[in-house]
Amino acid sequence: MSRPKGKHNGQDTARKIKTVARQQMEKYGTAGLTLRGIAKEMGITAPAIYNYYPRLEDLITALIVDAFNALAEAMHAAAVETSHSSYAARIQAIVGAYRQWAVENPVDFQLIYGNPIPGYSAPAELTTPLARKPFIELMQVYVEAMNTGALHIPTEYQDLPDSVAQYIDGWGQRVGTPIPAPLFGQIISGWGRIHGLVMLELTHHIQPVIGDPAAFYSYEVNAYLQRLELLSPK
Repeated sequence: MSRPKGKHNGQDTARKIKTVARQQMEKYGTAGLTLRGIAKEMGITAPAIYNYYPRLEDLITALIVDAFNALAEAMHAAAVETSHSSYAARIQAIVGAYRQWAVENPVDFQLIYGNPIPGYSAPAELTTPLARKPFIELMQVYVEAMNTGALHIPTEYQDLPDSVAQYIDGWGQRVGTPIPAPLFGQIISGWGRIHGLVMLELTHHIQPVIGDPAAFYSYEVNAYLQRLELLSPK
C-alpha cells in the first residue's frame, strides 16, 4: 500500500500509528511493540508504516518526544496558572500536574520513566533536553524561594558528598542552569519521593496500602514543603 497523498493525510496516518502503538504498549507492554503488529491492527502493510517510521526505534523516539512535550505542557500550564501565588502553592500545582498527567497518560509515563525497552537506545542529544524541559519552571521556583530566604535547606542536606556536589556543579554549567548543590540535592530528594509514589500508584502497589493515593500524594508534598519551611504546619 502506498503512502497517502497530501500533508494532512500523512499527518493523520502518523498520528494513527502513534495511537495504535500506545494501545499496543498498554496491552503488551513496551517490549511487545512491533511495527508489524501495528500494521496488522491498522489493516495496512508493514512497508506502509516504513514510509513514516523506517525503524521501530524511530517510532519509539517520536513517542518519547511527544510524551516529554506533553508532560512539560501540563506542568507549564500549572506554573502559569499559579505564577502569582506563594512558592508553596506554585510547587503544589506543578507537582500536582506531574502526577495528574501520569495518571491520565500511564502508557506514556511508563514509556519515559519505566523499564528500558530491550534493544532501544534513546538519542541523548534529542531526549536529554526534553527530559529536563518539564522541570525547568519547578527548579526556578525553588531557586527564587531560596534567593528570597523563604526556603531553608535542612541541615542534613547542607553537606553533600564531594563527588555528588562536583557533578551537580558541572551539570549546572553544562545546561546553563547553575543551581547550588545543596538545593539541587534537596530537589532531587523531593522528586524521588513524589516520583516513587506515582510509580507505585501506576503499578497499583500503593492503593491496597493507603487507599487514597491522591490524598497521600498531597500529604507527602505538603510534608516536604513544611520541611523546607515553605509551608506552615496545620
